[in-house]
Order: sequence, then C-alpha cells, then structure tokens
Amino acid sequence: MPKYAELTDAIDPALTNLEERHLLKADVYVDAKLAEIGINPADLILPKPVLTELASAWALRMAAIEGSMGDSSQLNDKAKQYERNAELLAKTLSREALGLSQVAGVGLGYFSVGRG
Repeated sequence: MPKYAELTDAIDPALTNLEERHLLKADVYVDAKLAEIGINPADLILPKPVLTELASAWALRMAAIEGSMGDSSQLNDKAKQYERNAELLAKTLSREALGLSQVAGVGLGYFSVGRG
C-alpha cells in the first residue's frame, strides 16, 4: 500500500494506465528525496500535502513514460512536465516545510580558527 499518495490523488484523464505499483515506486523516489536532505521518513506524521503532490507527480510521470509509444508521443511531453513539477516540489522540501523541528546541534554555528 502506498504511503504518500493514493490513486485518487493522482488524476490525469490522459493517463488511464496509472496503477498502485507506480505509486509504490513514487514512494521510493520521495523517500530518496527526503534522505537527501537528512529527513527520516519515519519521523513524519502523514499525510503531508507536499509529499502527496510530489508522489503523485512522480507516479504520473512513470505512467506517462510507460504508456508512451515512440519518441514523439505526447505522453513523453507529459512525462517531462511531471518530472519538472516533481523536481520543483522536491526543492521546496525542508524540515520546516514538513512541520519538523530543527535537529539539535545542526545548522549554522561558529568556531574559532587560529593558533592556540
């Protein structure tokens, strides 16, 4: 069962081949994006709208790629559009955006440099 989005969250009338397996693969993508910024998915209380939107965009991208026929397919253009959307959403991810507090001892600090 997908954890970030459901089939009803990812709706595009042009994509009739969207399945739960696409959403499961999108979960892996979202988990990887969270790991890149140092967030453990287990720390999140779901649902989070930005993660639902991110997973939906990635699942629709995969369904569009799978449904395309040839390089000039309109679904290839849709896949690129969904990929751009997902990458833009991924750039907005942060601890604050997901309602998590800052990890203690992490962040901008200072230290003395010199001979001692």
